[in-house]
Amino acid sequence: VTLGWVASHSRAEFSKMATKMVVVSFGGLARSAARRGVGARVARGAGLRASASREAYRDVLKGTSEVLPVESGEPVSLASLWPDEGKRRHVFLFLSHFGDLTSWEYAQKLRDKWDQIEALADGVTVVGLGTAESGKKFAELLNFPSTFLYADPDGSLYQELGFEQGFMPDADMSPYFKLLPMLAGIGSPGTIQEVLRGYVGDRNAKPIFESGTLATLFNVVGEGYQRPFELATLRLQNMVGILPKWGELVEKDALICQQGGTLVFEGTELIHEQRDQGILKYADIDALLTALEKSS
Repeated sequence: VTLGWVASHSRAEFSKMATKMVVVSFGGLARSAARRGVGARVARGAGLRASASREAYRDVLKGTSEVLPVESGEPVSLASLWPDEGKRRHVFLFLSHFGDLTSWEYAQKLRDKWDQIEALADGVTVVGLGTAESGKKFAELLNFPSTFLYADPDGSLYQELGFEQGFMPDADMSPYFKLLPMLAGIGSPGTIQEVLRGYVGDRNAKPIFESGTLATLFNVVGEGYQRPFELATLRLQNMVGILPKWGELVEKDALICQQGGTLVFEGTELIHEQRDQGILKYADIDALLTALEKSS
């Protein structure tokens, strides 16, 4: 069947679809952790990673950058969402694209801890890559609070913040071809280990399924930790949700390699930062909550 399909389609179409399937299957490996190492991008990225990064982040977020509320689609400035009087704590959560299984995982964890985050923060802004329509579908499929969700349709905000753009972002080639090195873990520290962790389990991580049929099944193996194949099962469930809706969730392929990060401010002071440094290595929510608790 596969050979027949290939014979009836162009090589480019096959490459795009095959890569897309692998990307989703392995947890949204549609993001790059390759270090930015070419020309002006080095200087720009290094500037945000250096001691001046706190001011650089603030200047970008307090500048003229606009995002689209997924509920209305009408542009608003990020500055208007961030009242920085006194010691008010504001959390900025930058997801990858709305069809990335990694952003699904991260959003599910955020959703499950949302009450705690809201109780500790004075404001929360979640931004994802894609159109407002894609973001609205994302929120609908995941039962994510859309009131707090915004879209960056072209990735310009992420680039201003110096977030990783993926393997060879300036190369004139399909973004799906750019994904291939990262799928093998090249330039993406921790990716292979994270993929394997989904299958072998992790005794230092919390269980994923704590109630229902799947919890009962995994409890046969053990309780109180992430069991073998538990994370892989979650990713498979999400894959089943993503693939039929891919066209609605991802309207601009050029964004599929862009990564995000998590920033927390107290007033205008950056008190917590987590940048997506590798594929599947999104922010640790427990670390986020700890940072908020320490500042409260």
